[in-house]
Amino acid sequence: MESGNPSKRPREEEEPEETAEEATQAAAPYQPPNDGKYDIIYADPAWDYSGRQMHLETTVTSTALHHYQTIPLQTLKTLDVPSISAKDCLLFMWTSSPHLEQAIELMKAWQFEYKTIAFVWDKVRTNPGYYTMSQCEICLVGKRKGGSIPKPRGARNARQFLSEMRTEHSAKPNEVRHRIELMFPLQRKIELFARTPTPNWSIWGNEVVNSIDIPWKT
Repeated sequence: MESGNPSKRPREEEEPEETAEEATQAAAPYQPPNDGKYDIIYADPAWDYSGRQMHLETTVTSTALHHYQTIPLQTLKTLDVPSISAKDCLLFMWTSSPHLEQAIELMKAWQFEYKTIAFVWDKVRTNPGYYTMSQCEICLVGKRKGGSIPKPRGARNARQFLSEMRTEHSAKPNEVRHRIELMFPLQRKIELFARTPTPNWSIWGNEVVNSIDIPWKT
């Protein structure tokens, strides 16, 4: 049984009521920027494994081709990402460990300079590998060549590491997108090779209704 003077108990803070303007903004569909330029690009390219499969003794355990259409590196390079990149722009790009060199090469083709590993995702479960058991995927970050980190900055204490059970093939944890939002809350954002819509993000990919068209250079 609780005791003491109820008036001395701490009161829960009341959330401010949503204004009519905020309610209208929340209900309105997200509109891409008028100039078609983005400050934050979040990409999960459909890396080509050249038909390679992972084997455990005689059992095939995984292949990207069973789940989605993969794209060769030379074709990925022709996606005109520079045309949607603001002068001050960051590119967050997922890559598997075998594609690390290709990912940095693709960044350069899209006119970004590799800076660091932004996120390391521990998928909890392991996959067979040719050298060690595979358990992590990494998300690199690159800065637009000649540009700066977009301002204003948000959170400066986003953690690099997260541990979360993997789900469907190649699906990335939503937490990473959330951390990017905390780091850059006011910037214009787009997700490339997206699978589902996300509030306040533009999206592009063959599994969603695209917010914008991005040409393939010939």
